[in-house]
Amino acid sequence: MRRSAARLGGRASVVGAFVVRALAAVALAAVALATIACTVDRAVPPMTPEPTTQTVTAPKVLLLDATALVDARAAAQSGRSDLAPAIAELRREADALLSAAPMTVTDKTTPAPSGDVHDYTSLSIYWWPDPATADGLPYFQKDGQINPEASDTRRYDASKLNRMVASVETLGLAAYITGDQRYADATARWLRTWFIDESTRMTPSMHYAQVIPGRPQLRGTGVIDSRQFMRAVDAALLIAGTPSWSAADNTALRAWFGQLVDWLTTSPQGKLEGNAKNNHGTWYDAQLADFALFARRDQLAKDVLSQVGAHRVTPQIEADGRQPLELARTRSYHYSAFNLLAFVILADLAPNAGVDIWHGTGPELRSAIDLLVPYVTGAKTWPQPDIDKVDYVSELAPILSRASVAYPDAGYDAVLAQLTAKQGPLSSLRVRLHAFASLGGTAAAPAPLSQAPAL
Repeated sequence: MRRSAARLGGRASVVGAFVVRALAAVALAAVALATIACTVDRAVPPMTPEPTTQTVTAPKVLLLDATALVDARAAAQSGRSDLAPAIAELRREADALLSAAPMTVTDKTTPAPSGDVHDYTSLSIYWWPDPATADGLPYFQKDGQINPEASDTRRYDASKLNRMVASVETLGLAAYITGDQRYADATARWLRTWFIDESTRMTPSMHYAQVIPGRPQLRGTGVIDSRQFMRAVDAALLIAGTPSWSAADNTALRAWFGQLVDWLTTSPQGKLEGNAKNNHGTWYDAQLADFALFARRDQLAKDVLSQVGAHRVTPQIEADGRQPLELARTRSYHYSAFNLLAFVILADLAPNAGVDIWHGTGPELRSAIDLLVPYVTGAKTWPQPDIDKVDYVSELAPILSRASVAYPDAGYDAVLAQLTAKQGPLSSLRVRLHAFASLGGTAAAPAPLSQAPAL
């Protein structure tokens, strides 16, 4: 019995030791698991929801409002209700252009006086056939009255130019705001057709712009037609960096505008326009500065913008805001606003060259804007002769949308809200984006669209 008990006691000791060791192992495992859990808890951050929108990069545009563009793109990405109707309307306009044939100067049936269809040609809009002569030559002037021949696409290119810039602006805006590559592809196709492709490109010269039949004298006034190209520049900048617009495209377009800058600064017509004392001279500076910036001629742009105060503002605008040379025209309100639009565009371009035109050229620029505002609100009746009924939205909204940012204390935003209150969603968005369709009006109606041949 004692032996049996001993044996049982021995076994119990062994079992007890085994249990102790097992419990210790379990405890150690528990500690290890707790340590691992704590380590994992520290190493893995808590789950966060994926962002619903992509990061929006501001485009490096020159005339358009980059901040407003970023906001519109963010609104499109998130489906924000305040801009949804405008963006839907923009899509509809852009969709209509996707299958349209791009415009080109080379499809006119009557070439330029040079005999080259690549040369841009337009008619001086206020000149009419002389009814006293059998062939109507030489044409004579009716200031402020537009000759409808200017829209004849068989002979002239102004209508096609106006259609082209309007189309690339719409397509470029749609491409950037919606992110839809179809619109970027179409923007690129139109730009290549007008500026780059050898068979259809325009010669970078305005030598035959605003010709007058029967009057071959050298004139510079046609240079004002090319101000519209500023809209094409921004269209290209809107699609920069997309698969639709290659580095070679970008280089070719910048080179084209570099050649146009050379022509503007060295040709007899360019020099004549640069010396003009009225809106022609102001618009010359505006487009030259814009094109020089795009072509990376930064010093030229700075030279032009630095001289705006002394060279343009002081000679053209009186202390009370009157612009005598524009008031002398038969469409005096239009031309006063038209010249001011060139000034405010120059003022918005100036920071690209480290220049301040809004505040650095004296009070005349603001005085000129203040002079026009009371007639918008109805507080006063325009005292100067004007053969047209004034469309205050198209004349002044483009000016006030820029000036309200530069002069936030002037109350221009309230006047702008009054002007645009009855505008549609897309028109209101365009005002916010600084996309003003015609840069002061187009004399030649945009050419009708035609369908591109099926591929």
